[in-house]
Amino acid sequence: MFIINPLLPVKRYQMTLMDILGRVESREKTLTVFNSDVPEHVFQDIETHFAVQNVAVRQAQTESGLPRDFAVLYKGAEFLAASPLSDLREALAFEGKLFDTTDFDSLPNPEVLTHVDDTVFTSYSKRRMILASREIEERAWRVGGGELHVGFQRLSLLRDQWDLYEKIVESGCEAHVYGSLDCDLPESSLAIHATEENEIKRTWFVVFDAPDGATDCALLAEESEPNRFYGFWTYDSGIVGEIRSHLRETYPLGEETTLSSLS
Repeated sequence: MFIINPLLPVKRYQMTLMDILGRVESREKTLTVFNSDVPEHVFQDIETHFAVQNVAVRQAQTESGLPRDFAVLYKGAEFLAASPLSDLREALAFEGKLFDTTDFDSLPNPEVLTHVDDTVFTSYSKRRMILASREIEERAWRVGGGELHVGFQRLSLLRDQWDLYEKIVESGCEAHVYGSLDCDLPESSLAIHATEENEIKRTWFVVFDAPDGATDCALLAEESEPNRFYGFWTYDSGIVGEIRSHLRETYPLGEETTLSSLS
């Protein structure tokens, strides 16, 4: 038996997911790669990786030429983070594995997103959205607690990832999924929030509210055109909590029931 919201009337609140999306300002960051002689195609790969996240990539040399091959992230003149260039190259290599995985055990745990906190991206393809989602899903699985809230637009999109989400629940994390009820689903311990609300159909979100708040993260985006998304990801616990509260209050769970009782 699983939990499902049988298309209950939705309470109207002033705040919406689009309001939250609109408040996250697009302030450009700069990633400066120092003292590097990597091939041009490697630098171009890094540029491409960060371009849709509104992060400009530059090259520079220090007077001493040392240390070699490191990258520094700035917001304006403010220092945010530094990393060996090898870490960034490794992050790019994870993309293929993250896209195809159905088993978190086979993946290492890269600190990719932490280099670009509160990132606004201007144009993400469906593939890049899946990659970003995988990182948050994997974090929820590794922590093994807290709450994961995921918008699928249509619940039929959950079918191919069913085993993955069952694994997340088995780890101890409470998983909530949202979308239009357009298919039959097997019984599960997932919390299913079935809704026809427009904001759920228009947005893609993956929100992890960690038990201690230290590993909170969220991805929220609007489908601006077919299979193209505009939005942000963040590690800000305040924003994560705001999204979670909105989802909890606006889409409450109904009585525990089976899908067959809704037909």
